[in-house]
Amino acid sequence: MMTKVLGPVTKEPTKVELDNRGLSRVAAREGFVLLKNNGVLPLKGKRLALYGAGARMTVKGGRGSGEVRNRYSVSIEEGLKNAGYEILSTRWLDGFDKYYADTYEAYRVEMERRVEGLKDFHEIQHAMFPFDHPTGMAVTEEDLCDTDTAIYVLARQAGEGHDRTDKKGDYSLTDIEVQSLGFVASHYKNTIVIVNVGGLLDLSFMDSMNISALVYFTQGGEEGGNALSDVLSGKFNFSGKLTTSWPYELSDVPSSVNYSTASSDRYTQDYNEDIYVGYRYYDTFGVKARYPFGFGLNYSTFDISFDSLRVSKEGLKLCADVKNKSDVSGREVVQLYCSVPFGSGAEEKRLVSFAKTPELEGGKTVRVNLDFSYRDLSVYDCETASWMLRKGTYVLLLGNSSRDCREVAVLSLDKDFILEQCRNICPLRKELDLLKAPARKTSDYSALPCYSMDAFLPEPVVHSYVTPEVEVDPLVKKMTDEQLVTFVIGPGVSAEKLQVQALGSSGNTTGELYDELGIPNIVLSDGPAGLNLSAWVVQLPDGRVKGARIPENIEAYKRYLFGFNRVAMLSRMALPEEGTMHYQYATAWPCSQLLAQSFDPELLERVGYAVGNEMEQYGVTIWLAPGMNIHRNPLCGRTFEYYSEDPLVSGKMAAAIVRGVQKHEGRGMSVKHFVANNCELERNRSSSNLTEKALREIYLRGFEIAVKESDPLTVMASYNKVNGLHVVNNYDLLSDVLRNEWGFKNLVMSDWDSMKAKASEPEVPLTGDVQKAHAAQLDLVCPGRKDQLTALMNGLEKGVVKRSDLERAATRLLRLIRLNKVVKSK
Repeated sequence: MMTKVLGPVTKEPTKVELDNRGLSRVAAREGFVLLKNNGVLPLKGKRLALYGAGARMTVKGGRGSGEVRNRYSVSIEEGLKNAGYEILSTRWLDGFDKYYADTYEAYRVEMERRVEGLKDFHEIQHAMFPFDHPTGMAVTEEDLCDTDTAIYVLARQAGEGHDRTDKKGDYSLTDIEVQSLGFVASHYKNTIVIVNVGGLLDLSFMDSMNISALVYFTQGGEEGGNALSDVLSGKFNFSGKLTTSWPYELSDVPSSVNYSTASSDRYTQDYNEDIYVGYRYYDTFGVKARYPFGFGLNYSTFDISFDSLRVSKEGLKLCADVKNKSDVSGREVVQLYCSVPFGSGAEEKRLVSFAKTPELEGGKTVRVNLDFSYRDLSVYDCETASWMLRKGTYVLLLGNSSRDCREVAVLSLDKDFILEQCRNICPLRKELDLLKAPARKTSDYSALPCYSMDAFLPEPVVHSYVTPEVEVDPLVKKMTDEQLVTFVIGPGVSAEKLQVQALGSSGNTTGELYDELGIPNIVLSDGPAGLNLSAWVVQLPDGRVKGARIPENIEAYKRYLFGFNRVAMLSRMALPEEGTMHYQYATAWPCSQLLAQSFDPELLERVGYAVGNEMEQYGVTIWLAPGMNIHRNPLCGRTFEYYSEDPLVSGKMAAAIVRGVQKHEGRGMSVKHFVANNCELERNRSSSNLTEKALREIYLRGFEIAVKESDPLTVMASYNKVNGLHVVNNYDLLSDVLRNEWGFKNLVMSDWDSMKAKASEPEVPLTGDVQKAHAAQLDLVCPGRKDQLTALMNGLEKGVVKRSDLERAATRLLRLIRLNKVVKSK
């Protein structure tokens, strides 16, 4: 059959694209965080000076899987101009354009030199390094403008495959940035700093410069510039809150002593901070963050007060009243924390619930419900392998950040109670030098209302651990060994014989069994900021699909087009007149971190549903998102792809966006990267070494919430090892936890190229083993290679690989494919 390409054949924006553009703008402004404001915002005048690397070259999203080839993006300058502001500093902005172009040209020349003579794609990519967003060009006397207000935009770029560094031009400001920012702040009455970074940045300049306002733009997607003007102007109010604590110094982050390249062994990441990540560390150890978790200002003033607390066997509900005491309408994020009994080695406080109010007019009051469970109050006890409620006092704190919350009620428990009986997993292979929390101060809570939990505890859950099986599909039983192996191994990034194709997608399942067994392929597309597809596609008369050889497409993929790669890739493109042009413009959404800063699961569900509309439009079955690894350290290169330092926020946001996508029949998501993939350095070889307590309470908890509350169609196993064993081969994680404890019955896929094919290869101890993957309950090997297929066939012949493991995997994969409506299975 002719390969189906569903992208529109006309260039005009579709209704889906236009609708999503509007929602992208809403999502961005809901997540922007106002960190400081001395009254300059909302902006009073219309004449502005605009400087900084992100003013015109605004970073909409990160590199790698998070890239999106959308129709257009609105820069901060464009957004301000669209809102009627006059930008006076065109001399400086035009000069920075030239500086940017010259910097890129120098980079291009150097890359051509580095790859000269190389012919292998991967060898060429390994020889290159990413282009760093230029950070500085001095602001001088000649660049000053006749206005009292200046905006300075600090920008950084990062992405998959590389961590950030604690160096000038990355985490720290360059000398030129410090000089220029200080010059601007001393010459204008008002200086507003915009931080255009998918992650954190050194803000020490705030201690010495006259900065009037500080806005965390993060990465705003295609409508970021317009969304920013919405809130700077006061047309809409700020309502975003930080999902990650902002330290005074990078050294304040406990993992910094051995994170990424700071580790004595590049293949080892020791989680010596244990459960003390983010605000759990700052609050427990008495270290002050510059801006605490959950913090964010707005143009309104809210009062949050305790109303009541209900305890039942089904869970707990706290009701709070929120009053807007100002005359400016806005939204507030109400946060509920709990200080659990400390004897078990618990943090000072943890977030147990949150709720965002509707738009609240000045003087109005609204009641919000904060639901939480007994599990949210529990700790994991490694000795008994159980989730346990410790006897003692549970203090509930209500407020609008981890720092700005007050004690409002107390829960009590007379004796220890086991909520869930598990079994130990992922044993440590070496002793870690763990942080030890200081003694907690005692307090008198007699004036607070007290509620006993003893009479309302639920029935304990005792997990059983069996090898998860499925009823093997009759079609799978009929497959030959070769067909079976072909089915569970992806067809590779250059797959042929596809029944449906969305060019640019990260992968597909095999289409080679369609003629024999009537099983079509499905399309798997990156990435967390929107569908990562080629925007310009040509389908030739013979059915083949190629990228369009047009300037826009060449520009979009220019970071790959060096040396022999340029010749090879251009040769695989087609001119528009050679066939039928298709347009696959995807929406560039605000990055995941910015979406999470909205603290609005309903909004993320709307975003998910909107992405599902695009999936239907382009024939994508699985969106390889959400990325939900924990913000363990600010130098992670993929911080922008992930939600938070807090597992509750991560889980709730992920569950919401999955629910939105999966309202579309036959469309699903792949929750990733499961688990503890918190560093890009040697990500497919490195071992994340951590206690079972930290693994379960911090790094698995968000995934657990997402799986239980949204039932994603797939989960993606990560590259890394956990305590010395690769996740793709880790039965404890893929079977005992994911399937037996959480009840996940759907498909597990590998991350791309995470397994070597032959155990005899010297690098196998540092990478996953494809012959052991399916026995560990992994189902689909992505993107797939012929040597992996050969390895499984050899494993079957020698008895190293069991056919029953492959049949189970194939049944789950077939079940997923039959949900696909683009090309129906026979």
